[in-house]
Amino acid sequence: MIISFSECVILFTVFITECVVIVTVNLLSIILFIKNKSLRTRSMYLVMSLTVADLLVGSLSGSVDSFYSQNRYCPFVKKYSLSREVRIAFLVLIPLFPFVSLTNITVISLERFHATFCPFRHRLIKRWVFLVAIAVVWVLSIITLVIVGIEYFLMTSHHLLASYCCLCLIVTFVSYTSILFKFRFGAHPQRHCAAALRQRKLTVTLFITTLVSLLLCLPYSILYLLADRSSYRSFNSLSDPERIRLFSSLNFLRYANSVVNPILYAVRMPDFKKALLSLFRRPQRENVAIPLSRY
Repeated sequence: MIISFSECVILFTVFITECVVIVTVNLLSIILFIKNKSLRTRSMYLVMSLTVADLLVGSLSGSVDSFYSQNRYCPFVKKYSLSREVRIAFLVLIPLFPFVSLTNITVISLERFHATFCPFRHRLIKRWVFLVAIAVVWVLSIITLVIVGIEYFLMTSHHLLASYCCLCLIVTFVSYTSILFKFRFGAHPQRHCAAALRQRKLTVTLFITTLVSLLLCLPYSILYLLADRSSYRSFNSLSDPERIRLFSSLNFLRYANSVVNPILYAVRMPDFKKALLSLFRRPQRENVAIPLSRY
């Protein structure tokens, strides 16, 4: 699979630029979470975990993906003879943090489901429960990707990846569908409660970010699964350069998922927007009264 020199330069530049933007935006979000105590609520712990995962998507998964693609496709790059173990390590590392991000999104949907249907119990949940949930998210994702690396030898990893992704998507879809049904048809005894209104707005914000994330990730995932089937004639009829262009375009959208979340937080969350503006606002000098001389 070889593409032209100009196309290779364009693809490499675009993906490296996207990785830099992902790292910058999410690093800025992490700084805001650290500096502003008002953002470090229990419900935002999972969002902070998602932000860290997105940061690692740009700094590690995206960078390794770019190097791996360059080594395979670009004619001007010195080809490295990668052992099978290194290739498997790459194939595990590239989807690792996107998997953590997807798992975080799924757990966030479950947390919002619990906050909507059991608001009083949700308020009594201790902070350590959220920390344990975050640890489970990361450990579960790592174990899943290690199993994928092992299954690579048996050539069944695609089915495992598809099953895991479908499970996450089904859980997320059912959770938010139930929440929207509750908002639309359910009773709202705490409609005028300030805390209930904040929780509802947070739920809507996280639903929007989840919906955008899924719309950006689904095209690449669908194509990835279809391309693995030899019966998919439309894809198999494409030439190698056309396949690379198609995969690269959808892969760009998939990584863009790690950029849009902080942007939507700044648009939808007043506390996040206020903290962002205060970070770039120059501190005002205090007016010091200068006493007049008596003489």
